[in-house]
Amino acid sequence: MLGTPDPRSDLSFPRDHGSHADAAVEWWYYTGHLTDASKREYGFQLTFFKVRDLYLAHFGWTDVDKGTFQYEEKSHLGLPGIASAAPDRLEVTNEDWSASESNGKHRIHARGAAGTLDLVLSPQKPPLLQGEGGISRKGPDPNEYSHYVSITRFAASGEIQRAGRRQKLTGIAWFDHEWGPGALPRNARGWDWFAVQLDDGSDLMLYRLRAETGEATPFSACAFSPREGAPRTIRWSEVRLDETAFWKSARSGARYPSRWRIAVANLGLELEIEPQVADQELVTEQSTGVIYWEGTGRVIGKRGGNPVTGRAYVELTGYARRDVPGFGTGVR
Repeated sequence: MLGTPDPRSDLSFPRDHGSHADAAVEWWYYTGHLTDASKREYGFQLTFFKVRDLYLAHFGWTDVDKGTFQYEEKSHLGLPGIASAAPDRLEVTNEDWSASESNGKHRIHARGAAGTLDLVLSPQKPPLLQGEGGISRKGPDPNEYSHYVSITRFAASGEIQRAGRRQKLTGIAWFDHEWGPGALPRNARGWDWFAVQLDDGSDLMLYRLRAETGEATPFSACAFSPREGAPRTIRWSEVRLDETAFWKSARSGARYPSRWRIAVANLGLELEIEPQVADQELVTEQSTGVIYWEGTGRVIGKRGGNPVTGRAYVELTGYARRDVPGFGTGVR
């Protein structure tokens, strides 16, 4: 195993959007909610993984109006012109998929059965350091942590090209970047992760790290970013997360939660989240080997007694099997 990063090190951007040679596991992760000129809705996920010298990638596309979900995956050794990640800036590639940053803007490109997606992402908020100083503890042991940074809101613009036609797209997006030793507690079964973007401009990240019993471990986490002002770390004791419906995959046999109620007491926040398409499951046997659910959802609720709406991306792991080593990459 490569040497593990020093959790006391300071982070600097845009440098630390780049690759970290001393990390055993690293990933760059984008999700977003898009509309075209006809107000049709879409969701996307584009994730790049680096596990030692192995580069993996997933691209998911949800057509909300059609009720369809498509995904692609890639797996390559790190080789010039094939798959790479720059050490001093955001520039990640896997074949013809890419993510890069210049002049403060992120650009992503991916091509699959759904079409060729090109987006320019303009950050609306600065990087948010998750955990204490960007250290997200996953468990009590020294290597059970990651560096974790989010940009919780981008203005997104671009297009998808398919069947010889170009559709202009606009919307919002989210970026997560994690790197570190890749260790998780032995009793960790999986997690439920939520990236909530409310129409009032506020954003909520929370994940429940589940023990074998299904209960949240003490290392579950939550952070709130208001429209303006400093973000806040929320104690898990202030969070209530309940499943209110379930969906069973005919492909994997996994039974996933498919509707949630979230309450954060000290924010006066009460939300209900429901997938926009039931089947947004990825069975990635050709890359990470993980079976997981990752998709777009609608949000309705109240904040301080006032109605709020929004969108969320939700990631559910460990429901088909225990897929959590290496931050969920499935690499043993």
